[in-house]
Amino acid sequence: MPDVHESDKLIENVIRDAETTLQNSDPSPFSPNAFSVLRSKIAEYIADLIRESIKVSKRHQSDTVSAAHVERASEYLVSSTARKLFRHVGTVGGIFLGAGISNMLTMTVAGQYSPLGILVSAGLGIVGAFMIALHIAKD
Repeated sequence: MPDVHESDKLIENVIRDAETTLQNSDPSPFSPNAFSVLRSKIAEYIADLIRESIKVSKRHQSDTVSAAHVERASEYLVSSTARKLFRHVGTVGGIFLGAGISNMLTMTVAGQYSPLGILVSAGLGIVGAFMIALHIAKD
C-alpha cells in the first residue's frame, strides 16, 4: 500500500501529465480564464481521486488499488456533493413533517383548533413529506 509520500509523488506526476496533455489541446470553447479554472479543477479532482482510491482500497484491506477501487472512488467524489445536499433536504423535511404532525396531535388533544394553526401544521406536513420524498427519489 503506498504511503503518504509515495501517493504525493504519484499525484504530482499524474497532474504533470495532465497539464502536459492540456497544454497541447485546443482551449477554443473556453475563455482563457475558464481554461485556467478548468486546469486547476482537473488537478484538484486528480488529487482527490487518487487519495479516495487509496482510502477505498485500505477499507477493503487490499495491498494494491484496483480498477474497482478507482471506480468506487470516482462515484463517491462525483455524487457525494449532491447526495449530501439531498440528505440535508430529507433531514429538514423530516423535522417539518414531525413538527406538523406534532402540532396536529397537540391541537387534537387540547381541543383547540385555530385556522392559522391548522394551515401552518398542514403546510409543514406537506412540505416536509415532499422534502423526504425528494431525498428518497434522489438517493
